[in-house]
Amino acid sequence: MTAVIPLGDTARYRLSVAARVVAATIGAYGLAALATVAVSYGLQGLFAVARTEAVVAGMLLSFLVFAVAAMAVFRARTAGRAWIGLAVAALPCAIVVLALGDGRVG
Repeated sequence: MTAVIPLGDTARYRLSVAARVVAATIGAYGLAALATVAVSYGLQGLFAVARTEAVVAGMLLSFLVFAVAAMAVFRARTAGRAWIGLAVAALPCAIVVLALGDGRVG
């Protein structure tokens, strides 16, 4: 049997910050990318905007989504809540992509 080594307050804090940094970089990037696709499909499907203009609008919005998501990650009480918040924010985008997407890649 192996002994469990208890973490001190400093180690626990550093792991929490590391988890938030990962959520703020990878999680916020994933959310921003998904929002880009959702906005592009939404503009094309609902407002008949040209494909290139819809993609540009989605990309411009993704900068805002990334910044707000990264700030929200560090505003959350725990790293777990930060990840849950990112997942909840990604859910409407995923629904739009599944509803309006045509199943093609590229």
